[in-house]
Amino acid sequence: MAVVCGKLLLSSALIFVLMASGAPQSPTHGAAEKPNPAAMQATSNAQSIDSKAADSKPGVQKATTVYESATVLKTITRLVVVDVVATDKNGPVKNLERSDFTILEDGKEQQIRVFNFQQPHQTPASALQPEHKLPENVYTNYPKYNVDNSLNVVLLDALNTTLPHQAYVRDQMIKYLEKMPDGKPVAIYTLSNKLTLLQDFTSDPAVLKSVVKNLKGKISPLQDNPTGGPDMELLPPGLADSGVMPAQMLSAMQTFEDERVAFQTDLRVTYTINALTSIARSLSGYPGRKNLIWISEAFPVGIDPNMELTSNAFAGTRNYGPQIAELADSLIDAQIAMYPVDARGLMPSSFFDASNSGRDKFGRSLGRGDRMAAALGAESTALLNVHAAMQEMAERTGGRAFYNTNDIDGSVRKSIDDGSTYYTLAYYPEDKKWNGKFRKIHVAVNRPGIKLRYRLGYYAVDPKIFANQGETQRAAAFAVALDPDSPSATALLFHALVIPPEAKSPNKVVVNFGVDPHAISFEQTADGLAHASVECTVEAFSAKGQLIRGESSTIKTALKPETYARVMQDAFPCQQAIDLKPGKYFLRLGVRDDTTGLIGTTNARVTVAQNAPPVNAEK
Repeated sequence: MAVVCGKLLLSSALIFVLMASGAPQSPTHGAAEKPNPAAMQATSNAQSIDSKAADSKPGVQKATTVYESATVLKTITRLVVVDVVATDKNGPVKNLERSDFTILEDGKEQQIRVFNFQQPHQTPASALQPEHKLPENVYTNYPKYNVDNSLNVVLLDALNTTLPHQAYVRDQMIKYLEKMPDGKPVAIYTLSNKLTLLQDFTSDPAVLKSVVKNLKGKISPLQDNPTGGPDMELLPPGLADSGVMPAQMLSAMQTFEDERVAFQTDLRVTYTINALTSIARSLSGYPGRKNLIWISEAFPVGIDPNMELTSNAFAGTRNYGPQIAELADSLIDAQIAMYPVDARGLMPSSFFDASNSGRDKFGRSLGRGDRMAAALGAESTALLNVHAAMQEMAERTGGRAFYNTNDIDGSVRKSIDDGSTYYTLAYYPEDKKWNGKFRKIHVAVNRPGIKLRYRLGYYAVDPKIFANQGETQRAAAFAVALDPDSPSATALLFHALVIPPEAKSPNKVVVNFGVDPHAISFEQTADGLAHASVECTVEAFSAKGQLIRGESSTIKTALKPETYARVMQDAFPCQQAIDLKPGKYFLRLGVRDDTTGLIGTTNARVTVAQNAPPVNAEK
């Protein structure tokens, strides 16, 4: 890894590219340790409702969407953003004002610095198209769609759902899309052994319906019965009860089976957490609320009432607390509200199914002793745990959970409708101790008969904690984001110019990055300079997805005030070269703030001419 230090110079070619591509400008945040008052005021002004305009038109709230995501606002300025859904017996309440709300953090009232109201409106298809056509060889991870509606993501989980229920969900989704109203931006992902984006955001029901109709069921490699039905019996019927098999052998088989289930659970939880984290990273650059409708049979993550993070939906014995804590923080930072939907609908007991043999997986009769009662209790407990996990996930992020209902299409409709009308409140916490503990949020309104739903808190994690982590831990998170199958991460936005090899260096591909400086943590120190550290990475893959080579460099800067001002008006530059043999390559481009851990990634392509001399692949 190369490290570049010293005076930072802006590449004139890169600035030209950024200007030509129409990169949006956003207000300055300032240093991570001390929010810039001008930035705070600009953000507040941009998001606040014009009360005079609202008064002149009763029932109409004027609001604009700011460029910054909640992830950046939280990391750079420590602004806590809370979306609030307000309803009464007639449905959404749309005429509340800032003065109607009170917000408490751990019981202490906070000053509301940002107030905004969002309600659904017609979004023409043209508004969901990229605003700017990028110049040749220029790539970006800037949010593609200029839309101020809430965004909706449907995650169809095949990893944790059997084939029969996948087919049921497909039919229910088609049923919903038959009646889907216009103007509701929706994206569709599937999860099997990897996360796949089937359709990016569109408000066209015909496009979404075509995608769902063509969706094929996927057999999960991590389920014992991916096609449905009872468990496979490991021993011949009655053998374990006959007394022929030694008790020690049966105990050993039970231990082995428990370990197998735990290992399988590990993989399912890891894939699920990585998928949800990737979605959070992908959506973090979009401002406003995002509604994640997760349709699945199993929910391996949950948060107990004591705010301790646990994994209680699977039968394994592993502790997934640290991974789940990081996931929960990612979802909260990205303003994602979870809407879990049980793909099984209303579930009767499997013991009364015609396919049930009346035996357990070791071929033992359930009619003997208390086995039937124990098995029924275990099945009931497992189902309750899944639903409890769903409920906790929804409540902690401000969404809703749907289970024990066969109306999955109605659940999807209610999820999208519920998350489309909301108020955004934000404040700077009075408590400046960033100790990583969970802080409870309570929002109240001064009108009777109104029910509020919002995320119940956040983790007061010091953004600088990332810089103090071990290199292995830091590298692991970046590696997941750099996976070419992962959706583009948008917490740290950039444009990149990919320059194919030239005659004087026929194998060298050069990538000029221009990173949005407003999302970078600049620390103002006693020397009067603005310090920052940004890593830029290029990974090259073959057409078959094989990693060929990866190169990265770290830019460490100490900028004088005048240089800092110029950077904030343009872009933070970083250049990375990579030597490649002749051929066509798929590139994964990534940038990371080494202070806060914010990540940005996107995909690119490049061709190295065949007449280039060979390159030694080893360094």
